[in-house]
Amino acid sequence: MTNIESRAIEKIANELKDDGYVVVIEPDSALIPFDLRGYRPDLLATRDGENLLVEVKTRNHSRSLERYREIAAIVSQQKNWRFLLSTVGEDTPNSTVLDGAIEVDALARLMKQLDPLLDGESYILAVPYLWHVYIAGMRAAGRRAGVPIDATSDSSVLNYMYSLGEISNEDLRRSRELLNLRNEVAHGVTSTTISRNDTLALRDFVKKKLADWGLLSSADAIPQ
Repeated sequence: MTNIESRAIEKIANELKDDGYVVVIEPDSALIPFDLRGYRPDLLATRDGENLLVEVKTRNHSRSLERYREIAAIVSQQKNWRFLLSTVGEDTPNSTVLDGAIEVDALARLMKQLDPLLDGESYILAVPYLWHVYIAGMRAAGRRAGVPIDATSDSSVLNYMYSLGEISNEDLRRSRELLNLRNEVAHGVTSTTISRNDTLALRDFVKKKLADWGLLSSADAIPQ
């Protein structure tokens, strides 16, 4: 185990403990009442009958997405058990295991809430909002594909979705442009002028991808 992984595991364990979980690092298989086929998670966290198995992965880790998908499928069959994947060693900050996921049913409503920002010409504020909805959609699409990417960094989610064939080369390019713009806006360092047309183009791209993944109806995805 690398130093990066050890620090990340300790950080996530402390976050879970602060949230009321009882945490075991590198749990023995006897603590898990089903067969994981030789897999040993980095963390087992338990609270009020809820059980989380957490894998911490560096970007150089060799285990394949197919292996994670296999583990997630096994865990998903167990009541009150979840498998989460957290990546470390990225250039962008990690999301944590404790981040909440947006419900799929809320995505259409959240897209409609973008309208006041557009009407008020608050285009620079619309960028991080759009990214928030888009990354939530990607995480939901990843879960549907059997990959537990709720706890991975935004950059890793993009890479996973590309590996799964859920986004094309052009989608990946546009997604990274949106992520970079969102990061610039969030840190107040952007010198780019964001026009209404630019914002509408980003909105329509996000809506199209959400529709492609079955997370938004075709009617809601029609450009306005």
